[in-house]
Amino acid sequence: MARPYALCLAAMCLAGLIAGSEAAQAAEPSAGAPAAAPPAAEAPAAPAEDGKPCPEKPSTEVAPLPLPETPLLMEAWDAVGLKKPMDSIGLQTYGWIESGFMGRLTGGYHPLPLRLFDGLRPNNLLLNQVKLTIERPIDSTKAFDLGGRADFLYGSDAKFMHSLGLTDTVCGPNEINDCDLQQLYIQGFAGKGNAEGEGLDILFGKFSSPIGYEATDAPSAPLYSRGLLFNSGPYAHTGVKANYTFGPEASAYVAVVRGWDVFNDDNDASSYIVGGALSTKEQVGDAPRASLLLNVITGPDQADNSRDYRTLVDVTGAYRWNERLSQALNFNYGTEQHGADPGPSHWSGVAHYLQYAFTDNLLGTWRAEWFQDTDGVVTGIQGNLYEMTWGVSITPLPKHPILRNLIVRPEIRWDWTDEEGVFAGRNSQLTAGFDVIFKF
Repeated sequence: MARPYALCLAAMCLAGLIAGSEAAQAAEPSAGAPAAAPPAAEAPAAPAEDGKPCPEKPSTEVAPLPLPETPLLMEAWDAVGLKKPMDSIGLQTYGWIESGFMGRLTGGYHPLPLRLFDGLRPNNLLLNQVKLTIERPIDSTKAFDLGGRADFLYGSDAKFMHSLGLTDTVCGPNEINDCDLQQLYIQGFAGKGNAEGEGLDILFGKFSSPIGYEATDAPSAPLYSRGLLFNSGPYAHTGVKANYTFGPEASAYVAVVRGWDVFNDDNDASSYIVGGALSTKEQVGDAPRASLLLNVITGPDQADNSRDYRTLVDVTGAYRWNERLSQALNFNYGTEQHGADPGPSHWSGVAHYLQYAFTDNLLGTWRAEWFQDTDGVVTGIQGNLYEMTWGVSITPLPKHPILRNLIVRPEIRWDWTDEEGVFAGRNSQLTAGFDVIFKF
């Protein structure tokens, strides 16, 4: 029998969708509704996160609800007279706090199978992310510019984002919250000095992985729970990446890194990433009508093993039907030599995203996924896995000077598999939850 709090969460999702639909019919059409578009490979004219350039994410990425033009932290610096000198050197600081709850309705264990970020402690409130970013983004309209970025993360999500040899031993294995230096890099740009940002930028250090549709940053993720494909790829890399922007519709990059989530090299070998992004000239609102992104990473990724290569191919396509309705499809295929001893291991999956902006402050998202873990090396479950998630992203007080930065995201999720007994003796699992994000 479903628990009362879970029924309340389900009602929140349904009521939000109904109320938003009615409001959308009564309101004038919005000119700036956000769209679903992939954050995979780097693309020209990097987008705004907190309204600021975000070099490690492509121009086609749009957060579920846009971050404020001037973060609260920058407004605080302005109050004490520091914003002006910071602006003069292009220095920015911003961040957010995310806390969430995931309730188990049927099936599942503790923690929830197939769930990392939201399922660590079901039926308990989590402090998922406390994030602080300090950056000096490059200005690609100049002929030459230098920049850099440092991201500090604390919370339960940090346990799963660690890069080996950096902060993975700071907190004990039994502690719920952990800390991570999520990104730390310097960046240089040399180009034509035009508005299109044509040129070469080189990044050195630790940076978020360009692979996959979903983002590690809470405000940029389409839903509170992360998808199966998101958890089957890397979160960060350490190395050097060179990206060339040919114009507003095309870019390509190559990177040499220490592998998947590795800071201190553990096998004396490198991995290699290549990728690119294409988009249409036609715009719908503030985003391209269509875009296509490709990322490929290959290299040995087992400790003390420089022979057996792990390869992952990731492709994302996005299409914006109009200023309210957008769609994205993410595919990946992975394999590793001797991953399933004595032979190779294989995994693949497809994720579909459909987003509709009922109003400027209410965004609905439906995600449907299939993931095949042929040898059980990624999830520990051999066979076909499926999930569907329905959720809304709400900005309840968009005109308040402080609380406009508040986002609430309830969701309902159903996981199931061909295998019996995976979810506490069942072959399916139903959960309902929410997270609250406050941006500063």
